[in-house]
Amino acid sequence: MIFNNILRLTHAGQIAAMILFGAGALAGIGATGLAFAGVLPWPEVALGYGGAVVPWAGMALQIGVTALFALLAVFLPSARRVLRLEGAHRRFEIDMDDITKAYRAAHFADRAEMFGMRREFDAIRERYQFLKTHPDMAEIDAELLTIAAQMSEQTRELAEVYSDAKVARARESLKQRRVDAEALQERIQEAHADMRDLKRMMEDVDIEESTVASQLQQLREAVTEMGGFDAKFTATRKGAPHLRTVPAE
Repeated sequence: MIFNNILRLTHAGQIAAMILFGAGALAGIGATGLAFAGVLPWPEVALGYGGAVVPWAGMALQIGVTALFALLAVFLPSARRVLRLEGAHRRFEIDMDDITKAYRAAHFADRAEMFGMRREFDAIRERYQFLKTHPDMAEIDAELLTIAAQMSEQTRELAEVYSDAKVARARESLKQRRVDAEALQERIQEAHADMRDLKRMMEDVDIEESTVASQLQQLREAVTEMGGFDAKFTATRKGAPHLRTVPAE
């Protein structure tokens, strides 16, 4: 806002300077011409140089100032064109900002399914009426509102594809998919933990089975050795004489 005010003041100052230079050039040329014709007197300026008074100092001063203003006036047409181009550029920027603002309002209303007309003329008129009664569009020209309404009608299919309802459903679907993905990730992690537990239990069972098998093998070897000892003992008893048992007194 402050920047725009500064631009306006600068533009007004440039126009005032151009008017001043032009008027000064015309006045100086007219006064100098009349002075040369003897109608007007030359200005008197008390100027001395080297101890001597310069009698034509006023005439030289008037002619110099007139020449200066005339030279400045030569650049007035080009300066006017530059100001006109700057004004047109600023006006173009302002118009584009207004059109963009109006188009966004119409497009978002279209995405909210506020318009029902399908024919091109009716659709543009409906959008124009919406923008015309919009509280934020009161300062925008009717021509710019018409352009924004035409732009909004041209992007009607885009608004239908990306309507608020469809975008909301898509967001909910993506949220649900994210929830499902997170739940699946948790189940996968739980499955990995279960697998690690099962693997550890299998290793413990394998160790216990190996221990039991080793103990069983040792028992079998002990039984086998015991069987050989019994056979030897039996054979020894068969070959030895029978001893009579003496009763104890």
